[in-house]
Amino acid sequence: MLFNFKKRLIFFFLAMFLFLGLFQLGFSIKLDKSFSEELSENFKNQIQGIDEIGIFLNNLKIALVMFIPILGIVVGSFSAFSTGLIFNSIVNLSNANFANPLIVFLTPFGILELVSYGLAISRGGIFLYEILKKSVSKKSITYLFVEIGLVTVMLFVGALIEWSMIQNIPNDLL
Repeated sequence: MLFNFKKRLIFFFLAMFLFLGLFQLGFSIKLDKSFSEELSENFKNQIQGIDEIGIFLNNLKIALVMFIPILGIVVGSFSAFSTGLIFNSIVNLSNANFANPLIVFLTPFGILELVSYGLAISRGGIFLYEILKKSVSKKSITYLFVEIGLVTVMLFVGALIEWSMIQNIPNDLL
């Protein structure tokens, strides 16, 4: 059983707002300086030597898991929250004043990632619903693969943009 366009859009926006809300929650938690330093150091180690392909593969790996019923919602939620924590720790350790951290989702790569994750999480939820109702059809499988393709393309373009922007971040922020 396929969802009509209106229900599909509702699932999509709910998934995006879930992601944004958990990101904001991660950013809002009060971190002490030592924990911020530890998180920032771990983040630096993770991204050391990364380029646009590394960013793409990391984001794609996370997004593909988000398509999996139940597990996708858990991984998507953890990803959003932990990204908020990382952003929080970087801001805590910098001398710069930052606006609301959600502003990162107004960047071209942020929009592409948010839409990608919203599609992936919501499709995982819809797929779970179809499995529970025993109504998985060839058409819904086709939509799943089309959305995986869309997410892949959006994340690739987003990674190219993000890498370009990262190269221009002042060293004292990272």
